[in-house]
Amino acid sequence: MARQLFGAGLADYVVRPSDGLWAVAIGAVVTFWDAAVDGTRYTDLQTIDGEAMTEVKVSEYGGLPRFLGPPDVTGMWADAGGSSRAWIEAHRVATGTSTAKPVLDWLSIKDFGAQGDGSTDDTAAVQAAVDAASAAGGGTLYIPAGRHIINGVITWASGVNAVGAGARSAILQSTNQNLDCITGTDIRDVALQGLQLSGPGRGFGSAVRFTRVSAPATTGITLRDMLIQSFGGDGVFCHQLAGSVLHRVRVRTCGGVGFHLQAPQDTVLGGASTSLVGCSVEGCVTGGYWLDGMAYTSLAGCAVQQSPVGYRLDGCTGVSLTGCGAEQCTTGLTVYGGTGATVAGFTTKASDGTSVWLTNSAKGVVLAGVAEVAPAAAATTCLRADAGTIATVLGLTAVKTNSLLGTVNRIDAGDGSTVLAGKTIVPSGGGAARMGTAVLVAGTVTVNTTAIATGSVVQLTTQIPGGTVGTPYVNSRTGTSFVIKSTSGTDTSTVGWRILDPS
Repeated sequence: MARQLFGAGLADYVVRPSDGLWAVAIGAVVTFWDAAVDGTRYTDLQTIDGEAMTEVKVSEYGGLPRFLGPPDVTGMWADAGGSSRAWIEAHRVATGTSTAKPVLDWLSIKDFGAQGDGSTDDTAAVQAAVDAASAAGGGTLYIPAGRHIINGVITWASGVNAVGAGARSAILQSTNQNLDCITGTDIRDVALQGLQLSGPGRGFGSAVRFTRVSAPATTGITLRDMLIQSFGGDGVFCHQLAGSVLHRVRVRTCGGVGFHLQAPQDTVLGGASTSLVGCSVEGCVTGGYWLDGMAYTSLAGCAVQQSPVGYRLDGCTGVSLTGCGAEQCTTGLTVYGGTGATVAGFTTKASDGTSVWLTNSAKGVVLAGVAEVAPAAAATTCLRADAGTIATVLGLTAVKTNSLLGTVNRIDAGDGSTVLAGKTIVPSGGGAARMGTAVLVAGTVTVNTTAIATGSVVQLTTQIPGGTVGTPYVNSRTGTSFVIKSTSGTDTSTVGWRILDPS
């Protein structure tokens, strides 16, 4: 009686109920049954080494370990304590009465000669594993702990995934400073996770470079739980990336851009519908995140530090940043053209230039809850909106001055005012007060406020009559004050005033 192999992979991919993918919590205990409801529990299970067990515990990565099911059972209902069970099938059904362990349908790069000893060139072995999985119509490569020397280029293939033993232990060490580490052309449906890609520290090669030549887009790419460092080029370069996810990918000390997503508008699809979640960039020479022509793409909980430009949105459409930040960057965020950029909860810290720069006729930009924190001494501007840009700003916290030459609608400009198209319509107080009261002395009073301008309209009303009441009017104005006079030289009334800027 043969026992079949179960598990050996991420629960998300191993367990497939009829209503979609089924995932379980890390550390959950999974039991197995012969029916979707009630039924008889299977307790005659074995570890891969043949030791008896009755249940399986989910690993710290959310995966089911390899185990052997009951004799002659090729499928079971898995129960993780939730409201329903999910069907799990054996990886490969053995035949006959052999007691040999079934063949794992995952491919380990060690099976193709990879050594991971930090000195042997494993390029050919990894490439052979990729090619074997591709020839089989797709599959998943396991990259065990070790430093795998890559002195060439690994050309990836569609439908081939790779899961490493962890970003701190499964290392692909690129040693050729003029070559990329992982490349692919017109590929799709690829997931790389739990890996470290480490470069030679100089040169021109990028860690991951996926390009499009004839396909509409590079689709279905997932990069998760990866550390990328010390490449001379970009950390991640993807051309026409669409329908993809980059999750918890850390890029540090690369000579190019941390994440460079390029989508020139030469196809119908372009680059779109991609999300970056919990990613970070540290000390990359050219920049942190550069999205060129991307559409309908989001960045959430991302960070960058010590780069000339933290985030650059170049000709993008409908791109959003939520809860992101830039520290020790010359420019925290640049929106260069494009339409519909939305930035919420964005923080720049220790900027030594401009915190947020809108330029090249960027339209429909919304900035909500943007905060400038402790700018460096060399910093010049918090928000810079060049002529031709259109933006709405809510709750901006600025330390340095703003340069607003474009059409900027502001709510809460720091003094309780509302500004539409550059004109203040809700009065405010303080040194730039736009409303208040003043008491006439012998029919005259000077009001100090920097809000007064040559074209300002000043509304005056008598609030509390005093003396011989006359009619108040504006007698003169400068850039810092204006004078109210009354037609009566003995008028001592309290006069209310309000400054408006006509369009």
